[in-house]
Amino acid sequence: MFTTTKARTLARRFAPTALIGAVAVIAAVLASGGYVHALQAAGAFQGTPITGVENFINSLKGNLVWLGGTVMALVVVVVGLLFMAGHSRAQDYAIKTIVGLAIIASVGGIVA
Repeated sequence: MFTTTKARTLARRFAPTALIGAVAVIAAVLASGGYVHALQAAGAFQGTPITGVENFINSLKGNLVWLGGTVMALVVVVVGLLFMAGHSRAQDYAIKTIVGLAIIASVGGIVA
């Protein structure tokens, strides 16, 4: 049972960490605001991309897609082997794998 004593203990334990994290996020946002405006003023987000950088980014994307496909195939094989072996938590791993695939598949829509 979750009592007020446990809540107070948790609050005392995690309050300094949460405060430091919040201050760090606020400082990062404030510090990066000036740089973004300076880059926009310099025309960094307008015009045509640099061909060498664009080719490099496209190569990285292709490699990441290949790596992700390989890892997911391996995960599917391992979960299948867990089912075949009668592992007690195989269903949990299968559900987590399906949810992970759904999140990865919808990242483009989430970002846009």
